[in-house]
Amino acid sequence: MKNKRESSQSSASYRKVAFNEYPPFCAYCGFGIKGILQVAHLNHNRKDNSVGNLVILCPTCHKMYDGNLISKEILVILRDNPRKLDWSSSMKDAGIKAARTRKARAAGRKAAETRRRNQQTKKA
Repeated sequence: MKNKRESSQSSASYRKVAFNEYPPFCAYCGFGIKGILQVAHLNHNRKDNSVGNLVILCPTCHKMYDGNLISKEILVILRDNPRKLDWSSSMKDAGIKAARTRKARAAGRKAAETRRRNQQTKKA
């Protein structure tokens, strides 16, 4: 029989095992902030920490899985065949869009300051 300390060490290490075995992304949606990701047990048995029973999920997808909104079969397929995430299409014009946003904000600030000055001049 395992003592309490051995049990907590083995249950804590399943997270490390999962992250060593699988890519550090949500198997379902692709979310990838490692500190937020969770490790789900596919058979809902927290004592079964075998690699085949683990899947990395974001908190939202984990709740959806626990609520039976995502099937176990889909998660196994997605976990075993991870998608290659490609953000290049989303980031293609990000620098140009950011520059436009900065320029528009600066123009808005300048216009607001001009209005304030004009109102103060009219009051005086």
